[in-house]
Amino acid sequence: MNNKLLQDTFKVDFQLLAISSALTDFQMAWHINQHTHFTLKRTKDHFIELKKGLHLNTSCFRHQTENISIKLLKNKLNESEAQQAFLIPEMKNIDYFLIIQDDTEELEILNVKSTLSKIKNVILIQILDANRLKSVVNLMT
Repeated sequence: MNNKLLQDTFKVDFQLLAISSALTDFQMAWHINQHTHFTLKRTKDHFIELKKGLHLNTSCFRHQTENISIKLLKNKLNESEAQQAFLIPEMKNIDYFLIIQDDTEELEILNVKSTLSKIKNVILIQILDANRLKSVVNLMT
């Protein structure tokens, strides 16, 4: 399916933070939980099909309430020593994506960014416009 066609047919209904850090996925989730009121827990891996016969599983941590859903997804996945796959290939310098869906609009993305930037091993954290990503469909499931 043509990603551009699919992307043109909907608007993204979530906010997106990109995080660069050397922390492992479990460490990142733990630090986020310590610095926020979130309770990210490991869930079933995020699965996408890249090409015919090729797929990608990446770790997923989720915080869910009645009106708020937050997911932490790992961007980089070593398929083998020779090949590295990315959830969002155009963002190879990013290690994690934090996806925030807030029906109440009470959660301020700037406050979350500011809070998470205080984590010791976070190198970079930035707000992204998900509508501008070519591979945004890879974040959805």
